[in-house]
Amino acid sequence: MHLILIGLRGSGKTSAGRATAALLSRPFIDLDDVTSAVCGMTARTCFETAGEATWREAESTALERTLASTVPSVIALGGGTPTAPGAFERLETARNAGRACIVRLHAPANELIARIADDPDRPSLTALDPLDEMTTIEKARGPLLEKLATTAIDTSDRSIEQVAEAVCRALTSD
Repeated sequence: MHLILIGLRGSGKTSAGRATAALLSRPFIDLDDVTSAVCGMTARTCFETAGEATWREAESTALERTLASTVPSVIALGGGTPTAPGAFERLETARNAGRACIVRLHAPANELIARIADDPDRPSLTALDPLDEMTTIEKARGPLLEKLATTAIDTSDRSIEQVAEAVCRALTSD
């Protein structure tokens, strides 16, 4: 069974995913890396030159390929992956078939903003100020994430190791 981490940007998917994979002795897959390979460019470059729709199409292909693997892995999705064409349905099908445990990582918007503020690889997705942007994205994506998640973990005031341990507990309780 794959262990899939979902959540908004800055929620800890990649950092906690790496730590969780180490604890479980499983491969770690950052879907953004797979998507970049499919797309032939980074997310930032793709958004700037080809547009979000091109990235989401590549992301959908990357997700399909990743879910097809029979090697149980820890997979960190991009923050917008569930909005990619067909992605929600693929994730739901994998979860319902017992091929995936989906864990939602979340924290308050102001904490997410602080975590990504100095990262040049995480450009603004809208013309809104950071708090309005994160709040808007949470309102749009939150219901999708809730529907997909087997369980949710609040990552605020927790170290990466504490989050990874909570994620491992979620897998064993599923």
